[in-house]
Amino acid sequence: MDNQRINEQQALKLLRQWNDIGRDLPSIAKLSPTKNKQAILLLLPDYLCNQWYQVGETYSCYAEAMNYLGTLIDRTLTAIRLPN
Repeated sequence: MDNQRINEQQALKLLRQWNDIGRDLPSIAKLSPTKNKQAILLLLPDYLCNQWYQVGETYSCYAEAMNYLGTLIDRTLTAIRLPN
């Protein structure tokens, strides 16, 4: 099963939706090895349907994927706190 890839803006939108309903953002992400187990995928669930989306490219290790997830979460929370 291949996951649809989404860009950073789409990932931020998904995280914002999950945050708006009070979900713990780090806990919704899933890190999964690729089929050949040579890389790591960062996956986020859709808010409305039971589908996982791949965020970005593949990562060489779990720490790299978690670092990118942390960056996305920081950007999401910062955007929420900034006045328009």
